[in-house]
Amino acid sequence: MDTEQDLQHLPQVIKAWKQLQDEMSTLKQQMSEKKARRKALEEVIMRTMKKNSIGALDLKQSNGRLLYKRRKTKGGLSQKNLQEYLGEYLKSADTAEKALAFIAEKRGIKETDTLAFEKL
Repeated sequence: MDTEQDLQHLPQVIKAWKQLQDEMSTLKQQMSEKKARRKALEEVIMRTMKKNSIGALDLKQSNGRLLYKRRKTKGGLSQKNLQEYLGEYLKSADTAEKALAFIAEKRGIKETDTLAFEKL
């Protein structure tokens, strides 16, 4: 009996899911456009602050401050970079390749279930 109800409600559930997917896609596109615009504005502001040696600006309208900060981050560890660094450290490209193969073999596999919509 419960399975029959699930099957009867499935078309409405699918329609609602598809509608949400479409709305989310539109919102993602809008977010992407806004992020690009924000990035362009940030570049103008930072370039101006850097050129004029301004470390902070007091903003009267929002009762806050705009700070220019510089932060250093480490580069990513891609497969290619890891092999290069291990080869340099171990003084052997072959040993580095074996170490990477061992690491790749030991990495856990995570399985997830998802729904995808495909246009026909």
